[in-house]
Amino acid sequence: MLLRTLIHRIIRYCGIAILIRKIFARNNITIVVYHKPEEKFFKMHINYLSGLYNFISLSDLIDALYSDKPQALPKYAMLITLDDGWKENFNLLDTIKEYKIRPLIFLSSHLINTNRNFWFTVCNYDEIEKLKKKSSSQRSEKLIKDYDFYYEKEFSDNRQALSLDEIQKMKEMVDFGTHSSFHTILTKCNSREKEFEINGSIERVEELLGIPVTAFAYPNGDYDEETIKMLKPGNIKVARSMDAGWNNRNTDPYRLKAIALSDNADINKLAVELTGISMYMQYLFKGRINGQKPVN
Repeated sequence: MLLRTLIHRIIRYCGIAILIRKIFARNNITIVVYHKPEEKFFKMHINYLSGLYNFISLSDLIDALYSDKPQALPKYAMLITLDDGWKENFNLLDTIKEYKIRPLIFLSSHLINTNRNFWFTVCNYDEIEKLKKKSSSQRSEKLIKDYDFYYEKEFSDNRQALSLDEIQKMKEMVDFGTHSSFHTILTKCNSREKEFEINGSIERVEELLGIPVTAFAYPNGDYDEETIKMLKPGNIKVARSMDAGWNNRNTDPYRLKAIALSDNADINKLAVELTGISMYMQYLFKGRINGQKPVN
């Protein structure tokens, strides 16, 4: 732990982080990914990021990618995204207001306004990666057999996702996209299951919010050509992966790259993660030299 902390400090203060930001982030769009950061860490992060980047919204991103004319996006443009739609995201509203940012929250649609739980929170931690590699039906069978868990199960004392009331209170300051119906790994679904996870999610969020949904995030960052093909006919204009890197007008809108951030990192770790080094190294060890996330 001490060695890792020291490495973070060295990378931050030796100039590597600054150099990478100037080379890769200056004229590109950085999309960062959170999940459920604690309020104090999120505020600390946003305060730090506000001195280095210019925050943009989902509509700014779509305009930049689809307009025939170059958009006057600011240098060091950054879009803040949060995956899953955890109830704890509501606690970030004061910081969102204070710093006048407009983050994008990707909702797992069929957990909204329920006491259903995310499937990966009910099993043993060391089993999660193994379950991700199983087919959707095999994973469901395993969860039922070992944990008495099924996707529609309600837990009376354990709400995990945002409520509709919380979403309505955030809607004026936050954009919402979809993250599938039950956070199922899409590349492990058959076509019928994939159709429900994608289109069922979009339809539900649009029905609840009363507005078109234009953004999608692939659960676990896993996607394939069939997934993209299903997204294109409707209102979805952009889809974010977990491929490492930055975005510009030449980036495929359905393969947007991202920089993953630890929810509750200290500033030194945050500065290192913003370089993308952590993600690139993780994928490199799995044989992906281009920063593309290996699909389970």
